[in-house]
Amino acid sequence: MTSTKKPALHYAWVVLAAACVLNIFARADQGSFGVFVDPLVQQFGWKRGDISFAYSLAFLVGLPTVVVMGWLGDRFGARRLMFGAAVLIGTGTILMGTIEELWQFYAVYGFMVGSMGHAAFSVLLPVIVTRWFYHRLGIAMGIYFASQGLGPVIFAPLFRWLLETRGWHHTFTLIGVALMAILAFFALFIHNSPASKGLKPYGAEDLPEAPVHPAAAGVPKVSLREILRLPIVWKLTGIHFIGCVAHAIILAHVVSMATFKGVAGVTAAGVLAAIAGTSVISRFGFSIIADRFGGRTTLSLSLLGQSLPVIILFFASDAWVFYLFAVVFGLCYGGEMVGFPIINKQVFGARAPLGSIYAFQMVGAGTGMALGGWLGGGLFDLSGHYTWALAASLAIGLSGLPLALGLPGRKKETAELAPVT
Repeated sequence: MTSTKKPALHYAWVVLAAACVLNIFARADQGSFGVFVDPLVQQFGWKRGDISFAYSLAFLVGLPTVVVMGWLGDRFGARRLMFGAAVLIGTGTILMGTIEELWQFYAVYGFMVGSMGHAAFSVLLPVIVTRWFYHRLGIAMGIYFASQGLGPVIFAPLFRWLLETRGWHHTFTLIGVALMAILAFFALFIHNSPASKGLKPYGAEDLPEAPVHPAAAGVPKVSLREILRLPIVWKLTGIHFIGCVAHAIILAHVVSMATFKGVAGVTAAGVLAAIAGTSVISRFGFSIIADRFGGRTTLSLSLLGQSLPVIILFFASDAWVFYLFAVVFGLCYGGEMVGFPIINKQVFGARAPLGSIYAFQMVGAGTGMALGGWLGGGLFDLSGHYTWALAASLAIGLSGLPLALGLPGRKKETAELAPVT
């Protein structure tokens, strides 16, 4: 007699757990960049603008990489790409401990660690999670993006403490070996879709066939070329660009902003960790908001919420003020990026090439992060203070609000692809 009893744990939760671990560790170097600036200034005498160009370079190099990764992931699956990325991140982190010249920093961080290695995880993982969940998608994506905020919480203080107690070389050797092993191991649990394991998405087990999302009902499968003709693709990409310019200025330089005002190094690194830790709340909460209310509400609230707290930094001089900013800023900063995979599924349908669509949006995000990361350092070098950098972050962030408010409402989003045949 054949048992029809369902397994106690759907494999979707295994995929989610593995994706969360990969999300945390893949961002170790990138999410901790702010704590590298002061040690590099002290050790090599480099300018902040020159150092922050490596942050920008990583995102610029990542622009074509995320598109390629999205396409390769849609066609050939994610696991092999993630194995390669694990080796690249681990090796690049180890090599970070050997740099002596600025060009070496650009080559290792800009090409290996911050861009090509990170691209596979940042583009492929959120799309894979959306495929594994029919019910509880908002919760699953909330957990996934909340985990992203834990990377800097763990690694920003850890990097700073190790740099001050063990030195540059030993710090990056130790972390590099650990990253390579952990990323490669947890990539083993990733499968592109439930069908690859003979399963249905979580919540669809009792349905006669795999469900079609309402956005895709009655709509034939469309090509990426057809989707790119839709104005909403470019609106969403533009919003991602603007939001990332604004918060990259903060993320790349808030530690230096604090030390510039006399805050001790490890304490200043804690500001970046506090932003990331608090963003766990917004990453989870805004994923739920995106699932229930769509893009207009999600992106409007997050852009407004990450821009206005920057005003606090104009008056910050003590550590507690920087930490106050970190908490308020983090409550909305994480929400700007988390909604896009969910919004894409609502707008374009589950049958669309979601990996490639998200990759194009990540091009907008990467361009924004590159510009914002460099802009903060460049404006400091020109003026000798961070006032103009803060003004740029505030103004740019608020400029994205009209675009977000112009997005269609939740009900209209589900019909967005109707004209496409």
